[in-house]
Amino acid sequence: MRYSPSRQSEGVQISSFTQADLASRNVQYIHSSESEKHSDAFSFTLSDGVNEVTQTFHITLRPVDDSLPIVQNLGMRVQEGVRKTITEFELQAVDADTEAASVTFTILQPPRHGSIERTTDGQHFQHTSTFTMDDVYQNRVRYSHDGSNSLRDRFTFTVSDGTNAFFIIEEGGKEIMTAAPQQFRVDILPVDNGTPRIVTNLGLQWLERVDGKATNLITKKELLTLDPDTEDLQLVYEITTGPKHGRVENKLQPGRAAGTFTQEDVNLGLVCYVLHEEKVHEMMDSFQFLVKDSKPNVVRDNVFHIQWSLISFKYTSYNVSEKAGSVSVTVQRTGNLNQYAIVLCHTEQGTASSSSRGSSQPGQQDYVEYAGQVQFEEREDTKSCTIVINDDDVFENIESFTVELSMPAYALLGEFTQAKVIINDTEDEPTLEFDKKTYRVNESSGFLFAPIERKGDLSSIVSVICYTIPKSAMGSSLYALESGSDFKSRGMSAESHVIFGPGVTMSTCDVMLIDDSEYEEEEEFEIALAGASDNARIGRVASAQVLINGPNDASTVSLGNTAFTISEDAGTVKIPVIRHGTDLSTVTSVWCATRPSDPASATPGVDYVPSSRKVEFGPGVTEQYCTLTILDDTQYPVIEGLETFVVFLSSAQGAELTKPFQAVIAINDTFQDVPSMQFAKDLLLVKEKEGVLHVPIIRSGDLSYESSVRCYTQGHSAQVSEDFEERRNADSSRITFLKGEKVKNCTVSIHDDSMFEPEEQFRVHLGTPLGNHWSGARVGKNNMATITISNDEDAPTIEFEEAAYQVREPSGPDDTAILNIKVIRKGDQNRTSKIRCSTRDGSAQSGVDYYPKSRVLKFSPGVDHIFFKVEILSNEDREWHESFSLVLGPDDPVEAVLGEVTTATVTILDQEAAGSLILPAPPIVVTLADYDHVEEVTKEGVKKSPSPGYPLICVTPCDPHFPKYAIMRERCREAGINQTSIQFSWEVAAPTDGNGARSPFETITDNTPFTSVNHMVLDSIYFSRRFHVRCVAKAVDKVGHVGTPLRSNIVTIGTDSAICHTPVVAGTARGFQAQSFIATLKYLDVKHKEHPNRIHISVQIPHQDGMLPLVSTMPLHNLHFLLSESIYRHQHVCSNLVTTRDMRGISETGFLDDKVYDSTAMGPGYDRPFQFDPSVREPKTTQLYKHLNLKSCVWTFDAYYDMTELIDVCGGSVTADFQVRDSAQSFLTVHVPLFVSYIYVTAPRGWASLEHHTEMEFSFFYDTVLWRTGIQTDSVLSARLQILRIYIREDGRLVIEFKTHAKFRGQFVMEHHTLPEVKSFIMTPDHLGGIEFGLQLLWSAQTFDSPYQLWRATSSYNRKDYSGEYTIYLVPCTVQPTQPWVDPGEKPLACTAHAPERFLIPIAFQQTNRPVPVVYSLNTEFQLCNNEKVFLMDPNTSDMSLAEMDYKGAFSKGQTLYGRVLWNPEQNLNSAYKLQLEKVYLCTGKDGYVPFFDPTGTIYNEGPQYGCIQPNKHLKHRFLLLDRSQPEVTDKYFHDVPFEAHFASELPDFHVVSSMPGVDGFTLKVDALYKVEAGHQWYLQVIYIIGPDTISGPRVQRSLPAQLRRNRRDLVDPSGRLTLADSLIYDNEGDQVKNGTNMKSLNLEMQEPVVAASLSQTGASIGSALAAIMLLLLLFLVACFITRRCRKQRKKPPAEDALEEYPLNTKVDVPKRSPDRVEKNVSRQYCTVRNVNILKDADGAYAFKGAQVKKLNLEVRVHNNLQDGTEV
Repeated sequence: MRYSPSRQSEGVQISSFTQADLASRNVQYIHSSESEKHSDAFSFTLSDGVNEVTQTFHITLRPVDDSLPIVQNLGMRVQEGVRKTITEFELQAVDADTEAASVTFTILQPPRHGSIERTTDGQHFQHTSTFTMDDVYQNRVRYSHDGSNSLRDRFTFTVSDGTNAFFIIEEGGKEIMTAAPQQFRVDILPVDNGTPRIVTNLGLQWLERVDGKATNLITKKELLTLDPDTEDLQLVYEITTGPKHGRVENKLQPGRAAGTFTQEDVNLGLVCYVLHEEKVHEMMDSFQFLVKDSKPNVVRDNVFHIQWSLISFKYTSYNVSEKAGSVSVTVQRTGNLNQYAIVLCHTEQGTASSSSRGSSQPGQQDYVEYAGQVQFEEREDTKSCTIVINDDDVFENIESFTVELSMPAYALLGEFTQAKVIINDTEDEPTLEFDKKTYRVNESSGFLFAPIERKGDLSSIVSVICYTIPKSAMGSSLYALESGSDFKSRGMSAESHVIFGPGVTMSTCDVMLIDDSEYEEEEEFEIALAGASDNARIGRVASAQVLINGPNDASTVSLGNTAFTISEDAGTVKIPVIRHGTDLSTVTSVWCATRPSDPASATPGVDYVPSSRKVEFGPGVTEQYCTLTILDDTQYPVIEGLETFVVFLSSAQGAELTKPFQAVIAINDTFQDVPSMQFAKDLLLVKEKEGVLHVPIIRSGDLSYESSVRCYTQGHSAQVSEDFEERRNADSSRITFLKGEKVKNCTVSIHDDSMFEPEEQFRVHLGTPLGNHWSGARVGKNNMATITISNDEDAPTIEFEEAAYQVREPSGPDDTAILNIKVIRKGDQNRTSKIRCSTRDGSAQSGVDYYPKSRVLKFSPGVDHIFFKVEILSNEDREWHESFSLVLGPDDPVEAVLGEVTTATVTILDQEAAGSLILPAPPIVVTLADYDHVEEVTKEGVKKSPSPGYPLICVTPCDPHFPKYAIMRERCREAGINQTSIQFSWEVAAPTDGNGARSPFETITDNTPFTSVNHMVLDSIYFSRRFHVRCVAKAVDKVGHVGTPLRSNIVTIGTDSAICHTPVVAGTARGFQAQSFIATLKYLDVKHKEHPNRIHISVQIPHQDGMLPLVSTMPLHNLHFLLSESIYRHQHVCSNLVTTRDMRGISETGFLDDKVYDSTAMGPGYDRPFQFDPSVREPKTTQLYKHLNLKSCVWTFDAYYDMTELIDVCGGSVTADFQVRDSAQSFLTVHVPLFVSYIYVTAPRGWASLEHHTEMEFSFFYDTVLWRTGIQTDSVLSARLQILRIYIREDGRLVIEFKTHAKFRGQFVMEHHTLPEVKSFIMTPDHLGGIEFGLQLLWSAQTFDSPYQLWRATSSYNRKDYSGEYTIYLVPCTVQPTQPWVDPGEKPLACTAHAPERFLIPIAFQQTNRPVPVVYSLNTEFQLCNNEKVFLMDPNTSDMSLAEMDYKGAFSKGQTLYGRVLWNPEQNLNSAYKLQLEKVYLCTGKDGYVPFFDPTGTIYNEGPQYGCIQPNKHLKHRFLLLDRSQPEVTDKYFHDVPFEAHFASELPDFHVVSSMPGVDGFTLKVDALYKVEAGHQWYLQVIYIIGPDTISGPRVQRSLPAQLRRNRRDLVDPSGRLTLADSLIYDNEGDQVKNGTNMKSLNLEMQEPVVAASLSQTGASIGSALAAIMLLLLLFLVACFITRRCRKQRKKPPAEDALEEYPLNTKVDVPKRSPDRVEKNVSRQYCTVRNVNILKDADGAYAFKGAQVKKLNLEVRVHNNLQDGTEV
């Protein structure tokens, strides 16, 4: 306490004060303590002098922050990769007047190799830049090391107490106040956790000799391993399998094989490979090694390859001529050719000397000395040393020298290091030989002088023996001449020497010839040289042939005459050949040949056969013949007069030719070719009524001139003038043939009288021929013809005038009506004829409706008709028209014959019935082809038989085609008959038998599915050749009453008017024929326009007239019922017995379709009259016959079935049915039976059949579901469900159409009020992610008795794969047993609903892939840019080249990649076309796999490869980054890092890129790509379309669940099959749009050199070594990974999804492959590791939902044959 008299003064400390002092405010409390206390007090005693009070006075001190924090910073030590809490022992700041929670550390520079983390709740740590001292005390702050190989770290900080920015640190024992940032040091304790990585393993490429050993150093260029945690000294290589042919040595221990060495040894050049001396001829070696660090981390199974080359000569000796000029000695290199190598090649002298000696004497310089290096470039294996050879004129015989190899570099010497060169100069040696090989002499010449030549050195004397060798010519003995000798022999003795003096070049060998008188052929002997003197040799012509000309004393051959004359029709003629001579004991031959005469007269090949033949004479034979063939011009005769040619002899053997050896042959054709005229037939028949007879006369011979002949008559039984007109034997009866005319008629008039006479005859003669050629004319053999005149038409013929009569019923009850029936007589009226005429009851009865009558009608001479009167009675009971008949007969007529109309029908027209009920005339039957020409073909005398192969038509009088329709039309109208209401039936009789008996007519009753028997047209299947057919027509009035039937004329089916027939059976009554048919199957794929995904069955059947083919896949039994009763045809679903209309609800296709037929479009074979005319042919008939071509006579039936129908309703059976892995297809082998029957009519009713049966088998991939049978329920209310069709709708949704067949009384319903809240529905498989199907009931049969019902289910959205087991629940609704069907209309069905019936439907259905884009031939570029400016450059205008624009460097973190595709500006398609990116893929391979695009599989022979487009088990990651048509299915993230991929057209800044012609692009952030472990190479692949500028991508709507499922990128779906991404469901664009694809690799910073090396292809050898090392590394890692993962899987609870993910490429229920299967060529760097059991189960099997995984085939492929990406 202080007392201060004033405020300003300091005052003095006091111990007492008064109240006055307090009042004057002179007492103060002054705080002076150093301690940070916040209160104070003093005790005092208050006294008024008497009393005292003691109290305590409390003082509160307001704190002031005037103290600075004191910092202790000691740093810390942390183990590598570990987190450690920072405590107050490492970092502390103490402030006396500030709480620890307020002392704040602020981090200015964070640690580089870790981070500072802080927690608030003790569990979750987060990065922080500030913390308090209280956080340190509470252990809430830690340092986290990032695991990098760093030894030190630090961070800088400042401290504040909230008020003061300064703080105190201790430095050198002093406290220093500072605000400067402080460093907190962290020492990292390293952990050896990195595995050594082999960066280089190139192997040794060469060995060299050093100090007598073949060796080479192993340096770090060949072998380098890096480990950031380990020094090179600690990286130890251990050789596990040593080299076979050498050893690895450490230079510090020579001679000993080193088992281990370090990377330090390699770096210092201490490690080398030494080849064993005895293995010097090997060229390849290797050793296996492992690398380990100090931990040790071990990398095993590495191979170091050593290869080298050997250089040697190819051959050890060479023979060369001195004239050659030079010799090339081949040096060959074997072994490793990838290394450059050198060797020295030099010559060494032998007996041959080189020019280096300087000698100028001839013969001393044999070759030019040589010493030079031979260099082998890479890949070269052959070189040569060329040594010059000197050619001199000195004969030196054989000399030699040596060529040697030495001093090889980068190679070793091989086996042959020396080659001997031998020089010979034989051309300088003196040579003796004959001047030619053959000499010809005559026997009479006396001597042969054969020249012998000398070549070479002429300076010396040389000699040679010339001797003879007998052949066919005989030589004498050496000392005498014997009989039969042809020459005097020369022996091999001194007497036979021929000597050449110096300078002499030629001498002769003389042989004496002996002339005898015997006949001899040409003979020969030989002369030869031998025994040359030592200084000479015998040349090439060492012997010669000597021919003694012959024959000698031969016989002669000649022709018998110089001229021969022969007739043209002589055929063959013999020309005599004569032989003369004294000695005829030998066989002689001569050639006899023809040639044209000069000038040419007879023509070879036309007038005679040119020939050349050998004529042979046996011993003693003096005459032979030369046979010649003369040709007669019978086809086109021409009078040629005498024509000549020459026959001559030549080439006589054993004889000589003498004159005449040629003769002239004259051909005389005057007789044969003179025009000859004769009758064609010698018997002719003529009918009297024809009036004229034309008798044909035929002229043969030369027709090029005019000829004539008289044709005159001579009576016989026929009388001149009475029966025929006479032709007199005079020139008035001459018939003249003009030039070229072959046939003329001799016309005779026949007198037609009405008198009936028997057959009479007269004759016609030819005579007095004339011709205007010098040769005239003649009459042939047939110069008389007999004519028979018949007059059957004059026979008295009696018949009714008309076949039908009508008469009105009398009006009164007692009245009668008289009907006069006219009976006519035709023909001869000059005699008396009789015939009986009678009535016969029909519907009218005699005595009731008419008076019966029967009398004989007598025709007196001259009477041609008689009226037969019939009395008609009135009958009031009758209400309708009635009829009766009049008949001529049954007795045979007298003096007459019956005509055609022997029955007449009389119709009594009732008074009360309106209109007539009988046709006004009988109908007419003609072939349908003549429907337009009825009058012409039914005319009197025209007998045209209908064709057996075309329908018949019944033409009634009311038909406009009827002959007298103009008259009949009125009658039909009067009678009220309508053509359309006439009823028809047909009657058929079998052919007349051999006795002339005719079978009775029977009515045709058998209808077929294609034809009716009550139609105006009768199909050709109802008759055959020679059948008799007639039709029956009945009129029907308006009320429907049927009139009297009228029968038509009878027609007989022809035999020669057939359309389709076989000659074998053409003449028989019925020829059943069954040629083999052709059945073909073809699968039409999904691209087929009309029938996609269908099986096309085509059946071709040869047609025979009257044949009906039946085709079915079921057996055809009981033809009668099958054709006539429809119920029998229902089982033949797949046949031509039913139409598609009949099959509604069962099948949509068949062999008969409902298409309307247009004959004009079909052409020949479908263009016959009325063939498909709907006004006369029935639709069902044309539906069948449009399959028949009447030109080719072939039926063609086509049907298009899907697999469901073929197997389910057509009787087909599947013999092999399985799904193919990695494919959206099923493999099938299907058997389909086919039954074909050829149906023919058997007279007159019934059918005959010829039956065929075949089994069609075919195998193929089929893109949709397969059905064997329907699905049957097992419950009480049983039913059958049958799938009809499964297909993809246009919008991609799946549609299932099925039918049910209830086996209960009632129907299935969608829902029913008797069972609320229950509906019929489809439950889909769980793995399809909740896809739903809408169910519709399409149709129900109108019955409760086992009804058929049709249903359709449609998916709610589309998927790639719909495979799985579906369950269909249908609600059955039953009715009472007696309840009838009543159409409920809009009301619910009156029935009782039950619990739904359950049907299990397994479906294997995948949408068909769009084909992989075709390679587009336009030259497109795929560029990557790291620069926005380059990306925006227009390639058409920019100065930069395309190569400069393409960025080839690496992309680092944080960068944006700009990709664009463009076509080359030189190939600009202008602005009419546009290039547009459709999809962008990103992928990387696993286990070193390099994706590449090879859709045909031919470039690398790896099978079809699609790069990133299609999922592949060898791809580690695959993303669809962009999809223009389906953006919702793309991948947006990788490990939560976004790709941020966009098309250029989606970003406003880059619109300019997509607007450039032929350019489109995209952008992408590369950060996500760093989330994969180093060593992977990424590839980008784009799909673009090039098309018109208007192209735009199609959009397919996809559901939300589909998008949510996209994050599961498994290669296998739950069923174990490889999936194809949804993005591969392409739409087929039009032809004007072209797809294309490009691929490109993408480099990232800090990528492993291994991958870079293998991809940039620095050398095939690098890739090979790397491939092997990578393969083993990857195998080891993958095997570990799989084993660990499988164990994890076993430990996990068996979640449903977990079971469905098959590990890698597991095989499901497939038999294991043969282990000894031949693998691919190792040089392709491809290897397969088989039979790795990844499951470790005791029984070797592991169950996945009913499947079994038995074995894993793990395939690891390493490629080194690809550039950076693949550009297509």
